[in-house]
Amino acid sequence: MRRGMFFLLLALASCRPCATPQISPPSDYAEGGYIDSCMKDEPEGSLVDWWKQFDDPLLTCFIEKGLECNQDLRIARERICEARAIWGIEFSRLLPHIDAFALFSRMRNSQTLSDADFSGGTFINFFQAGFDTLWEIDLFGKNLSRARAAAYDIAGAAEEVRNVHVSVASEIAIHYFRILAIQERIGVTKNHIAVEQELVDLVTERFEAGLIPELDVFTAKALLQERRAILPEQEGRLYKTIYALGVLLGTNPENMISYFCEPRPLPCRKGKIPLGLPSELLCRRGDVRAAEFTMLASGARVMAARKEIFPTISLDAFFSYATGFATQWFKGPSREWNLLPSIFLPIFHGGKILSNIRAETSIQRQSVLAYEKSVLEALREVESALVGYFQEGARIDALQKEVDANRSGRKMANTLYFGGKENFLFVLETERDLYVSESFLVESKEFLMTELVAIYKALGGGWECCD
Repeated sequence: MRRGMFFLLLALASCRPCATPQISPPSDYAEGGYIDSCMKDEPEGSLVDWWKQFDDPLLTCFIEKGLECNQDLRIARERICEARAIWGIEFSRLLPHIDAFALFSRMRNSQTLSDADFSGGTFINFFQAGFDTLWEIDLFGKNLSRARAAAYDIAGAAEEVRNVHVSVASEIAIHYFRILAIQERIGVTKNHIAVEQELVDLVTERFEAGLIPELDVFTAKALLQERRAILPEQEGRLYKTIYALGVLLGTNPENMISYFCEPRPLPCRKGKIPLGLPSELLCRRGDVRAAEFTMLASGARVMAARKEIFPTISLDAFFSYATGFATQWFKGPSREWNLLPSIFLPIFHGGKILSNIRAETSIQRQSVLAYEKSVLEALREVESALVGYFQEGARIDALQKEVDANRSGRKMANTLYFGGKENFLFVLETERDLYVSESFLVESKEFLMTELVAIYKALGGGWECCD
């Protein structure tokens, strides 16, 4: 009776459920209503290949090449092969292991081991060939749980590929827009250099005519050199960003320079944002799904660890032909076989099995917490990207008005200065204000496109839910 109760307790311990996540996504996004009102006139369409909506063939070419040649993506794909191989190792534990062998030995007996005269043959031959089979009968499902965990690892590796796929496409788009933004900043700087060079020439002529003090000439030249000092730093950033894009594409970074010999316009506010429901993130985002499969795999390993306390039943079978004469090999009288069923029940292992159960249980709880965190991070990234996108759009409107006002102010300041109604410091301030506002406008456009790409990345990069 006591033995029965003992095994019943073991069975109940092994069937105890693992920890489960205690989290559920909200019913809607904080910015959902605002997006619905902004996007109500947008046409429906699949945005799995979201980068094609920008109508930029070069961007499309870069992303398609990156999805084929990016090193991180290729490494992630190789991890699927590794996971499949590990699953094959774990699944093999469920099947019998059969080994074939063949051997031959020739031995000479010593004639001086005793006082008696040597009798018998001086040499002994031994011929043997056969099969040896070992099968651990998985009666309690320990090996099956290990194989199930390895299968979940395959699914997790596949989802990690999907996550890297989205990340690579997003990073390529971000670097591409950053390059266009830097080129536009360089264009703004060069335009101001040209304008300020003309201003230096005009101020110099007025000084030589005795109309203004030499201080105005020095101030104008200082402003010109200030702009020229900015240009090398911007060009350095441009090349560094181009080289980084080359690494993302898996190609020689120097080969990318030829693609950006001529500046390209930076798109602004061009994109559709079909949100769906927050719960759909759980089937769209690769990182969330990978965390889910990691949680399931750790749960299967907990079950395997718990089943270590059950008996292990094995069947060992041996069959061979053994003889001392080659002419009798593979004949009926030379046959030998052995059948050895065995059962092993762990009694005392110094707490190893229980410690392993506690370790796997802790790992499983960590994976549950990691899954909950991935869900919260997914929601945070979506909400942050949405807020950033729409707030940056409002900032662009204000900056555009500021740029228009500063351009009008610079024109008026030049008119008043050359009419003798204002001093040169007034012209200098308006010129600097215009440069700063134009630079902020380009920066805001870059942020806007970056946030738009961040939305697609946060939403999973595609809108096809998996089973």
